[in-house]
Amino acid sequence: MKMPEPAREATVYHYKLIRKIPLRPETKYSYMTTALLGAGFVTGFYAWKGLECMAVGLIVMVLIHAVVLRITLRRVDAAAGKRWSFRIDWPWIGPLPVMDTSLGLFRRLHFHLTLVGCCASALLYPWAHPALVISLVYWHFWLLSPRLSLLMRMRKERGNGVIRLSDTEVSYYHI
Repeated sequence: MKMPEPAREATVYHYKLIRKIPLRPETKYSYMTTALLGAGFVTGFYAWKGLECMAVGLIVMVLIHAVVLRITLRRVDAAAGKRWSFRIDWPWIGPLPVMDTSLGLFRRLHFHLTLVGCCASALLYPWAHPALVISLVYWHFWLLSPRLSLLMRMRKERGNGVIRLSDTEVSYYHI
């Protein structure tokens, strides 16, 4: 009796969990507290105009992040665009992967995002109210701070691994 041969098109991926980074509740609460402190600081200097600029700055910076990530994903890896969406689960706020994504792609996208966000804020400097420029820069780094701290923790890991973001932990897998 002859055994059937396995299908040649079938591919099975075996990922090994390399690292798990827990997200402590204290870190999440301090992250949200810094948002309130930043808004209070700008409001203290510029009164109601500062509070208005903080609200506008947050909306504008989230939109800039979404556009930059959409354009960069389309240019770098069009198939990965479906795995990214807007998230609001502490500390992951903004356009982020909702499924597993390559660490190398995550690094590349956030490099572009950091540069373009800073440049967009600097472009408005000559014409915008000082409170708006301050709020744009503040919200840019506030939105990026959990991601950049994650990238700093993962700097020694190989880029061909896969990361999974959840609201309680970050998991890094490798083939």
